[in-house]
Amino acid sequence: MRATLVIPALAAFAACQDNATPLDGAELPPPIACLPDRDGVLTADELPIALDGTATYHASPAGQTRAVDLAGADEDGTRVWDLDAEDPGDELVEVGATALGAQWYATAFAGGGFVTPQGPGIDAVYHLDDTGLWLHGLASTAEEPAADRTLLVYDAPVPVLRLPLRDGDAWTATGTVSGGTLDGLPYVGADTYTIAADGAGRLDLPYVRFAPVLRVETLVEVEPAAGGVMTSRRQTLFLFECFGEVARAESRADEPAEEFTTASYLRRFAL
Repeated sequence: MRATLVIPALAAFAACQDNATPLDGAELPPPIACLPDRDGVLTADELPIALDGTATYHASPAGQTRAVDLAGADEDGTRVWDLDAEDPGDELVEVGATALGAQWYATAFAGGGFVTPQGPGIDAVYHLDDTGLWLHGLASTAEEPAADRTLLVYDAPVPVLRLPLRDGDAWTATGTVSGGTLDGLPYVGADTYTIAADGAGRLDLPYVRFAPVLRVETLVEVEPAAGGVMTSRRQTLFLFECFGEVARAESRADEPAEEFTTASYLRRFAL
């Protein structure tokens, strides 16, 4: 049964030279309209959704794990996460958002605004407003064949980010699917999201560092209504003003440790 993490990559198309420090002489892109104020508070205006554009990330290939240190270390009073080790096996991937409208499932998601890829053959539907980033559900990218069709619409959208977001914010929300389809079969169940912004500091990535970032930890517990076993997965997300996601690490299934050390998937912003 699925165990899905659904906070998307939002935007990371350019940087402000005063706020992201290049390493080893690397040059950063020119400034953009959204300039980080580095106040440690993430607002909706600092999460730009660039429709039909993409951001480039270093990503671990499917089936390959990565060792990660998500606890960080203290450096002169600043919490620092070191994810700057390059791995020759990483791939460059493009991640972006498209407007909700032309997809086969679009009419099922009233109030949805945009779509991001969630995994092979699966899309996630969201909208963003001043109070949060809201997940409406998941759907297969293709309507056919019927045996592969998935359509999971939450009865009410789930706030996967509450805004404005500060270090120390935490909440739990449940997305209920009352009459869905999963891999061509009827599905009823509930996804419980336990989310906490529980760290702020500096994030070191290959050739670039960001400060201050917010670390957001998410535990998703997927529980079918009948005949299934509850499964879970964890995600640690690092967010920076005007970039959105600059790094994420996803755990293996049913990982007990919040600060897990083996990532089933690691994705980091690429210059």
